[in-house]
Amino acid sequence: MKPIIEKVSNRSDFGWRLQYYHRCPSRFCWHYHAEYEIVLKRDFKGTMFVGDHIAEARHNTLLMFGPKLPHTITHDPDFDNDNNSVYILWFSHEWISGLVKRLPELEGLKSLLNRSVQGLEFAEEIAEKIFPLLQEHQEFSSAMAVNRLIEVLIVLSETKKVRLLNKYSLPALQENPKELKLVQKVSEFIELNYRNNIKVNDLCNAVHVSESTVYRLFERHFVCSFSNHIKEFRIGKACELLVNSNISIAAIADQVGFSNLSNFNRQFKQCKAMTPKQFRLLFA
Repeated sequence: MKPIIEKVSNRSDFGWRLQYYHRCPSRFCWHYHAEYEIVLKRDFKGTMFVGDHIAEARHNTLLMFGPKLPHTITHDPDFDNDNNSVYILWFSHEWISGLVKRLPELEGLKSLLNRSVQGLEFAEEIAEKIFPLLQEHQEFSSAMAVNRLIEVLIVLSETKKVRLLNKYSLPALQENPKELKLVQKVSEFIELNYRNNIKVNDLCNAVHVSESTVYRLFERHFVCSFSNHIKEFRIGKACELLVNSNISIAAIADQVGFSNLSNFNRQFKQCKAMTPKQFRLLFA
């Protein structure tokens, strides 16, 4: 499933916005946007999907997403709590970059921003610390609201109680346009050919580089081997079909490049810690 692009603001000079939602409806809206996002779930139980990562979401789930990272969070249909709520904070790269440039004391935020493109999950105790900073934000003056926002970012940047949700990292590529272009070519080739039995040599011929260059590229930017990336990519495509179609699991396995159904089931469970059938039932 291709994620939709969500437009956070129509303003060309958009800086930041904090929104509170009460009694949120449950829907699978797979999306991304150009802004950073921090989300805090309260009195909640469900499932989060962040890039290739799938896990339980619960009370005090605190997450941060970098620009263009696909994500969504759905409710557990068996969890009935009318008090469920969410705080969502969006801010633009231009706004935060300008702030850091003007205030060198905030230099430590750069690491937080760089890591967020992989998706970050913070410990519940950090969520509890952040909660009062987000509460009743509409009652504060603009200056005080910005002050609280900066405090939120500082707390998140200084904690060690955080984990990365995805392996792939983009910031290092942005510093090297030539390598970024090569990664884009590699990604495009895989997107077009993942259903086939592609080998490293096929990729080398397509993007005109040596095998050693491809191996280094995958080790550095995909943080896994070529074969593992192909497997995970195919499983990701299978997830899209399981969620958005009624095609049989056997047909899906064949469409994403697995000629053997039992092998597909085994590889899927290895990647997602559940069977394809269990994954589909999450959205039944």
